[in-house]
Amino acid sequence: MRRKLGFTLVELLVVIAIIGILVGLLLPAVQAAREAARRMQCSNNLKNLALAQHNFHDVFKRFPASSHEPNWRTAVTVGTNTNAFDRIGFLPSTLPYIEQGPLHAMIAPFTLAGGRPWHFNPNGPTGAQNPSPYAARVPTFRCPSDSPEYNRDDIAPTNYVCNRGDTYVNSGDWEWRGMYSNGERGQAVLGVGDGSSNTILLSETVIGRNPGTSRHPILTGTVLNSIGPVGGQYTPSLCLAQRGPNNTLLGTNQDTWGNGGWGKGRRWGDSLNAFQGFFTILPPNGPTCANNNAESNAMPTASSRHTGGVNAAIADGSVRFISQSIDTGNLSFTVPNNPSNSRTYQGPSYWGVWGSLGSRVGGEITAMPE
Repeated sequence: MRRKLGFTLVELLVVIAIIGILVGLLLPAVQAAREAARRMQCSNNLKNLALAQHNFHDVFKRFPASSHEPNWRTAVTVGTNTNAFDRIGFLPSTLPYIEQGPLHAMIAPFTLAGGRPWHFNPNGPTGAQNPSPYAARVPTFRCPSDSPEYNRDDIAPTNYVCNRGDTYVNSGDWEWRGMYSNGERGQAVLGVGDGSSNTILLSETVIGRNPGTSRHPILTGTVLNSIGPVGGQYTPSLCLAQRGPNNTLLGTNQDTWGNGGWGKGRRWGDSLNAFQGFFTILPPNGPTCANNNAESNAMPTASSRHTGGVNAAIADGSVRFISQSIDTGNLSFTVPNNPSNSRTYQGPSYWGVWGSLGSRVGGEITAMPE
């Protein structure tokens, strides 16, 4: 009598268990590989943007201004009206150097027709002759690790923001310690006294979105009235204390969202703090705070969806990964009224290694961490 060949029930269960274990091991590996690829693409975006800043520097002998860029003032001045250029941020100035020359060419006509960085109607404020350049989605401005979903109000955000330094200032203030300043005080490489290899140029932000819940996630929300007045006494630990359970934020959060509101990074063309800047005060992936319901007074913290930290472009053109556990000094220190003013705040940063990497002329001897 011939034996019938086949699996016993026990053997079948063992095979199924082994397959389950292999799948359980494979899926995290696949996810990790995908995130590594996204992080590399993000790093490449930052590298391209850093090179674009240097190409701008080669032409104008300085980096772009964070607001009140003189080139835009020249392009959009009509008679005595010179106020239409003040809210154009550093990324519009970068466009010709990332192969976006046609988009750059749209900005001056749009501005002269009454358009501003917060106007997103595809037909522009004056009709179809002046479409809004700020409604364009620029792939180089987006990190693939951030949420890819778009909704009606999520038109043209950016994940890449400029270093405003290690002292809390309004978006229109003259910044003397960071790499990006107001107007004609744009920084040149020769003015980076701490060394271009030890000073951050650009980093990341997670785009602000309304979570639809009472508790806002740390990476996307902004806590109001939680740090102290801009240009006055402020204590970073007050903002850090807004970290709640499960990486949520305590306190009162911003209540306006979308490109018409002021979620972080929502408008790539707008110069206000919430949209294009970060400060090297609180550690990466920490809370973002503001002293009132005003995007110009926000104090954004560098943030990303990469595990453990953020990518940062350095002033020498390189890109490094900065750990969220980087030394930030004594965040309980209260900065006095003077020298919190950036015109008089001199010497080493208050905020440890992270603060020293954000200061351009602090005189610190801190090198970029490995």
